Amino acid sequence: MNSLLQIMKDSDPLEQAYNNEFERIFLSFCSFVCIIHNKKMNLANIFILLMKEPEFLECYMALTEMDTKYDALYSFLHYDTSLHKSKYIKNFLKTNTVAK
Repeated sequence: MNSLLQIMKDSDPLEQAYNNEFERIFLSFCSFVCIIHNKKMNLANIFILLMKEPEFLECYMALTEMDTKYDALYSFLHYDTSLHKSKYIKNFLKTNTVAK
């Protein structure tokens, strides 16, 4: 039953358009961050930057039309499912308080 729903969702043109648009915005934002910092940054570093700098998080939330910080940060983890294993993120979370 679950796979049938996934097949229907994958073939839905509206869902495909939404996913394509979100991926374009997501990658454009990551490129923007790299340009602003004048260096190539990996996804883990951009994720940490979002937790450190509220201005970048607010910009990302506005671009992606997300309502909560949790949804915004979760979208990074959803985009790259191995991101939570990053030693940079683990070290950042150990040395800092929980992001507000």
